[in-house]
Amino acid sequence: MSVSSIARWAVTAVTVAAGALAGSVAAAAAPVTPPAGPPSRFEVPLTGQATFADLGTLTFTGKVHVAVPPNPISPQGLRIIHTRLIDGLGTGTGVSCEARGSQHFRLATASTLEFTGTYNMVPPNPVKPGDPAEACWGKRLNVAFTVSLDDAGNVVGQPTATAVDPVEDPQP
Repeated sequence: MSVSSIARWAVTAVTVAAGALAGSVAAAAAPVTPPAGPPSRFEVPLTGQATFADLGTLTFTGKVHVAVPPNPISPQGLRIIHTRLIDGLGTGTGVSCEARGSQHFRLATASTLEFTGTYNMVPPNPVKPGDPAEACWGKRLNVAFTVSLDDAGNVVGQPTATAVDPVEDPQP
């Protein structure tokens, strides 16, 4: 499903929910305004290191696709942000792990949005039994994002994506 399809679906879902909660008369009087124009789309380089108990410190590289609609698309002023991690690779001493996945965030409108995404890690293909990379299974990479917006809600500058240490090592 494309980002624009997701955004249209979200606007429709919010409109239906608002109508159900507020009644048909109130919903007709205050329709939800869809975003003006296409979302801002960026390819953000992933940088940074994360340390895992059984993998050691991995240095991450890759790309994150970030899509930010230009205006809040909900009556509460929330902004929906879409992220998709691709080509994520963490390398350390004798081990490499791939990280990938996508996440969608609903954040309060602000001039600077800071949030953390969590992405699944897997060993590179092929992996043989006994390979240290098997420890990648079930691990998750946290990525801290920063996105700055102007007064109109447009993305300004270059968003950042940085790998950060996990709060705890999740069990597979």
